[in-house]
Amino acid sequence: MAHTQYAEAEEPKRGPWLSIVVVIGLAIIGVASAFLWRAYSDSVSPYSSFASAKGPATVDAADKPVTLKDFQAFQQQIAGPLQSTTQLLAAQQAEIKRLADQVSVLSAKVDLLQRPLASAQAAMPAPQPVAPAPRRKPAPPKPAGPISTGGAPIQLTR
Repeated sequence: MAHTQYAEAEEPKRGPWLSIVVVIGLAIIGVASAFLWRAYSDSVSPYSSFASAKGPATVDAADKPVTLKDFQAFQQQIAGPLQSTTQLLAAQQAEIKRLADQVSVLSAKVDLLQRPLASAQAAMPAPQPVAPAPRRKPAPPKPAGPISTGGAPIQLTR
């Protein structure tokens, strides 16, 4: 048999430079992400309902008094969505009630199906352990020819 010698492969030595390069790379990625976040976060327009109060439109509105006609128009603008939201909420509550009723009916049916099963299992007697039947001695083999009952020899005829 020939012995084959395997040369142990040397692992490349990773110096402290690799760790330093990884840390510097992660720091550069983090700084770049922060600058991008900051640069593009200002370009997102705020929602109209959350607009800042420092805009020129609010300054003009503050100088102008609110009339009854403006107030009623604003009230009508709010009343439409409020009414549709109220109707939607009522429809959702009715649907939830209907589904809850269906769940309770199904739960009752499941309980009814499980009761006969549980009562049938309780009514069944526990299975009795089956004892093995006692072994009997095998019957002695019966002789194939004539048998003498009085003790006299039997003559075989051929």
